[in-house]
Order: sequence, then structure tokens, then C-alpha cells
Amino acid sequence: MISKTELKSIDTQYFNILQLGCFAVYVQSKNTNHFWAIHVEEYPTFRHFKIYHKHNSYEEYHRHRDTRSINAAIEYIKSHDAFQLNGRRPVKNYAS
Repeated sequence: MISKTELKSIDTQYFNILQLGCFAVYVQSKNTNHFWAIHVEEYPTFRHFKIYHKHNSYEEYHRHRDTRSINAAIEYIKSHDAFQLNGRRPVKNYAS
């Protein structure tokens, strides 16, 4: 299950919250207007989050990747938005 603490960590300044549940979260990026679904899968020894994406409300979701936490999923979504807003070119990291 997705905990209340994890649900509260979703940035409402960055996302429109479409639906919150104990096994899935549906959000829309305010930057790109893309739709995202984050589903939790739990096993006896670990859990992970599956990230799904679609560009418009009428499309079907397609799978993007798995992450270890909901915070990692949110960071992935934000990096994907940066990629989209940068003309689909990789963002240069000058901090290295």
C-alpha cells in the first residue's frame, strides 16, 4: 500500500492530482499536461512502483519504468518533463 506520508510527498504545485489511492496515484504535470500513473506492487521481500504515461486524456497509458520509491518515480517524471520541454534533447548536467 502507498502510505499517507508517501501520498503527502506529491508536489501539488507541480502536479494536478487526479486520483489518490492506496495502490495507485494518477497525476497530470502542470508543465507538459502529460498524464502519469504510479502503481505500487508489493512482494513478500520488496516493493516497487511502476510508472505509466500518456500524452492526452483519450490515449491509453504506456509503461515507462519501475522505481524503488514514490519519490524516485516523481523525480523521474520531472526529468521526463525537462526532456520534453528541452525539445526532446537530453538535459546537460554541468554540476559534474
